[in-house]
Amino acid sequence: MVESSILNDYLESSYKLQVSDSDEFIESGEWYYIQSNIKNNIGLLKSLQSNNLLPDEINMCDAGIGLGTILFDLYLQSKEFTDKKFTFTGIEKYKIYLDYLNNNLIKYWDNQLELIHDDIMNQDFSKYNFIYFYTPFRTSDKLMSFYLKIVNEMPKGGIVIGLDHYRIQTYGSPELIEKFRKLKYYNLENQVFQKL
Repeated sequence: MVESSILNDYLESSYKLQVSDSDEFIESGEWYYIQSNIKNNIGLLKSLQSNNLLPDEINMCDAGIGLGTILFDLYLQSKEFTDKKFTFTGIEKYKIYLDYLNNNLIKYWDNQLELIHDDIMNQDFSKYNFIYFYTPFRTSDKLMSFYLKIVNEMPKGGIVIGLDHYRIQTYGSPELIEKFRKLKYYNLENQVFQKL
């Protein structure tokens, strides 16, 4: 129950920042921060463990962390796995989110969050075996380029949450579609894909 209370405090604090769509987001073809449904992640790590998808070392990355609500929930869940080593990295391009996270939310992380201020398209995702994102781009061409980058760079055995099957089949290049079809699909709390 203590973890639940901490998560509630974190969420309440994150809701105080109000950001709306602006020319900056529209021109860059990106979404402003959208609070994803945290209910989809309750018990996610236990489900992954029961499907033998959690290795001994898990390097989690939230690509476009925003305020970090989903990654923070996963951080709290990770405390139940004392036999595993977790690292947590958040990548965020927009200073408004990083400033708010650093000034209001970082205290909840117990120095366990590495924040990278950069565009997710500039990052190398090969060092992360657990990648989470929530549709960072509003235009299909940018989103498909990002999906291809993730699928190409993530290590074998790595898992990714956030790929949109429908959009890949509709807008993806033949290369992306072929690589996507080689991923193993798990229908858990979220759509989870593993690179084989």
